[in-house]
Amino acid sequence: MPSARLFTLCGIAAALLAVPVAIAASPCAPSLPSAPLTLVAALDTALCRAPQTQATWAQAKVQAALLDAAKADRFPTVSANLTNNNNDTDSNHTRLQTASVQLAYTLFDFGQREARIDQAHALLNAAQANTDTTLANVWLATSKAYFDAGRATAQIAAFKVAEQSAQASLAAAERRLAVGTASPLEVLQARAALSQARLDRTKAESLLTSANGNLALAMSLPPQQLPALAALPRVSPQLPAEAQQLPLLLQQAVNHRPEVRAALTSLNAAEANVQLANAQNRPVLAMTAGLGANRFTPPQNNYHSGNVTLTLKLPLDFNGSIAAGQRGAEALREARQADLTRIQQGVENEAWQAYQSIRTSLATTAAADDLAHAARQAHEAALARYQVGLSSTLDVLTAQTSRATAEQQRISAQFDWLLARATLAYALGGALPADPLQPAPWVAPLSPSPTTTPDTESRR
Repeated sequence: MPSARLFTLCGIAAALLAVPVAIAASPCAPSLPSAPLTLVAALDTALCRAPQTQATWAQAKVQAALLDAAKADRFPTVSANLTNNNNDTDSNHTRLQTASVQLAYTLFDFGQREARIDQAHALLNAAQANTDTTLANVWLATSKAYFDAGRATAQIAAFKVAEQSAQASLAAAERRLAVGTASPLEVLQARAALSQARLDRTKAESLLTSANGNLALAMSLPPQQLPALAALPRVSPQLPAEAQQLPLLLQQAVNHRPEVRAALTSLNAAEANVQLANAQNRPVLAMTAGLGANRFTPPQNNYHSGNVTLTLKLPLDFNGSIAAGQRGAEALREARQADLTRIQQGVENEAWQAYQSIRTSLATTAAADDLAHAARQAHEAALARYQVGLSSTLDVLTAQTSRATAEQQRISAQFDWLLARATLAYALGGALPADPLQPAPWVAPLSPSPTTTPDTESRR
């Protein structure tokens, strides 16, 4: 029963999900990722080491064991007993040895065993789906933490450039002051701008420390063991699907999100529980067979025995407990049906929101690139004019601030785009890419909706 939501992840992640959840051994490697840390290596480490994935993995193993226990009811049980009694007196010594073997088997229970097996099977499927959900959440959380750390790193680099620009403006003001074409106020203003640039860089370095801590936590690493991040390649912003494909995207999310699959299998388990509760009103025919032998020492009255017993249990619901169990099972089924509908609506809305977010990020990235380019040209022009005495210090500082702000907006828009891209891949369900920076099949071929193909009988 392989996990339905397979990640196209290399290494550890692929091994985690390419085998049955209930029986596979953890393929986690003990070694730490090397520097520089790529996004792929961060995801592999997080998926391997995250305690929440290990917890859901263990829960799936629990459900697999419960399924095996439910299937064991299909087979008879055998018990054996051997006793040895010694009786010593002053006059004699006697010994009694008794041996017996008994077999018990339920011949007919009118569906109770199969209902228990169906319920255990559905709960195992739900546990596997929950494991897939947990892995997907770890994938997205680690991607976000990596992007936040990358954003902070890029912002520090931009603040250093702004600091250099402020240093150049201060040097220009001091040169003009030396030749008498600038006032001391202009130098003070330029020096204040340089101090502000240094303060901004210091704040950004603090944010990077915090972002690195969050990334280390997502990877289940001590913060001091987090390697330096690799430089992110430039990803050309583009819309993964046109607006007319949006209904297809929403249907893909409903079909492939593991949360929907978990809710569906929980509904199947509730349906099996209803069948089990209804079967409690039916008789049960059981058989027991046994063989026994007694041996006396010294020999006297040794004998062998055998028996076969058929037992018919007729449920008489005088206290109403069976009827109460049936009502409770039916109510639970109604609740699970409502949960399925709620989750389907939720994942559909998440996919819609993610698509709108990526459209907004696409437009924002283009606008931020244009703004950063224009602000950089304006600042260079203002500084050149100031150096020849054609503009004021205020013009230079204003252009300098605008350039720094525009560059920060460009960086934020770039990483917002990367996060929106990963969020859309998560929201659509199905296969998640090993590297969120690489192209991925955003719109997978649609298969029949799992909500219309429960296969309780085929699992028996």
